[in-house]
Amino acid sequence: MQMNKPMKCLVLATTIACGVIIAPAEAQNSFHAPSDLVLTFQNPGGLVGSSQTVTVALGNVSTMFRDAVDGSVFSPNAANITNLGTVLQSTFGDTANGVFWYDQPSLWMGAIGFRGTSPTATQLLDLDPQQTIYFTKLREGVGTVGFANSPTPTTIANSGSGITSAMQQVKEQIEQFGTAAVFVQGTGTSFIDDQNPFTGGNPAFGQSTAYAFIGGGVQDNFAAGPYGVFGTAGSVEMALDLYRIQNRNDITPPNGTGTQYGLGQPIGQGEYLGTITLNQAGQVAFSANVPEPSAAVLLGVATLGLISRRRRCHA
Repeated sequence: MQMNKPMKCLVLATTIACGVIIAPAEAQNSFHAPSDLVLTFQNPGGLVGSSQTVTVALGNVSTMFRDAVDGSVFSPNAANITNLGTVLQSTFGDTANGVFWYDQPSLWMGAIGFRGTSPTATQLLDLDPQQTIYFTKLREGVGTVGFANSPTPTTIANSGSGITSAMQQVKEQIEQFGTAAVFVQGTGTSFIDDQNPFTGGNPAFGQSTAYAFIGGGVQDNFAAGPYGVFGTAGSVEMALDLYRIQNRNDITPPNGTGTQYGLGQPIGQGEYLGTITLNQAGQVAFSANVPEPSAAVLLGVATLGLISRRRRCHA
């Protein structure tokens, strides 16, 4: 997958100088903002669409997902995402031969977002400290709606700059070159395949470290047959748990801009926000976290170097 890197550096020289992120002067895609959570798809080794990726802008990562009402279910950016199922089928499926995108074990989906890139800045972004990161983890089964079914991720100290720079490489593509909330791009210029590698380079072995420091990756793959019935979201083909990890917990701005979200709370430890689901029609839904009635005992903590048990077998 890394063979494309020199070409990508050349093609994207206006925004990225071979790994050094250069902030774009102005976003060109009115359907995506730097604050957005993005959903990404790649199909390495698939019979259809192996040379394509898809990115979807889901809306403000802080205000829509972090601040979702406890237990609520909503469709992120529904007004702008009206054709995702059609795009996924035309990109990764083959209607004439009865091949559907949601039955492809080679097709992988994940979500990422972040707020700010400076580890020392005291400016809050929607009350998030800078270098707050958001990403999904493989959900190990339907489980109980509103509760995580994945090991809680943690980050290692001082990894925020590497993670946000890697995420920005992916997000800049839809921001600068996309013209809608759903963006199809070839792997020759997309960074999704670079930032989401696989163990031994083989998708059948599972996810490797994603976005420079996220062990076990942020994606899961589809499979023949539905994932299951997920509450009011109904029958879905994919479910991924969304986490927030903050870089700082001590920002109290003196200028009246508000108190940091997560003030005094743990640094480098995942906070479960809810679960992102996708059905056969391409409808995205988010089922928000339902807090425990009392302090919960953590069932398991996974470091970024741990690969979660997969719920599916790979061919």
